[in-house]
Amino acid sequence: MKKIISFMLIFIIGISVVGCGAKKEKVSLEDLKVMPKFDLKDVNDKKVNNEIFKGNKLTMINIWATG
Repeated sequence: MKKIISFMLIFIIGISVVGCGAKKEKVSLEDLKVMPKFDLKDVNDKKVNNEIFKGNKLTMINIWATG
């Protein structure tokens, strides 16, 4: 029974690794220098756009959601 479970676990991990090897698009450095324009609402229903990052040399954005 342990051999079957071990085989299935290795098989699933192997398939996962192969599935993660999707095509990679080339991104130029120029694409990374300009923040794309956006206009959204935050969790407090306030409007947020890319102007709040204006004037900053470096901006790191962490986007996540649950649901």
